[in-house]
Amino acid sequence: MSLSVQFQNALEQVNVLKKPTETIKEYLNNHPTLYKIALLVNHIFRASAMAFFMLALPFSFPVNLALCFSASLFYRLTVEGNCSYKFALPAFAGAVAMPFAQAAISQAASIATIGLLLPLTAYVVYIVLTVNYDVDQSCQAFTPKKSCCKKVL
Repeated sequence: MSLSVQFQNALEQVNVLKKPTETIKEYLNNHPTLYKIALLVNHIFRASAMAFFMLALPFSFPVNLALCFSASLFYRLTVEGNCSYKFALPAFAGAVAMPFAQAAISQAASIATIGLLLPLTAYVVYIVLTVNYDVDQSCQAFTPKKSCCKKVL
């Protein structure tokens, strides 16, 4: 057995998050509305973190934008292919939309305000529809006995 396998086996023996993770997963599978809310909160958190990261980088906005897009694309292509939920590129899109929305909120009502809110609106619609679809599709994978599609909150 290789050292990396031994190391992972040792980590699994002391993994204090395994049982809570399984418990929460089972609970959310039986409460799809709460599952969708949790995913939406995660999307918004990641987009907010990316927006703050873009502001914290010491370069110009176009350079920060290119760096964050490149990093998000790299993460999506290398890591998220193994994940059920793809957060990197939507978080980047939300991070780009947030400054436009902030500018719109600080302006008086006008056509420009509506235009500046469109990217954030498109981002929110995208994540709501994607989360709804993903959770509903994963519900269909369960047997009727363990369905997460029950109308339960």
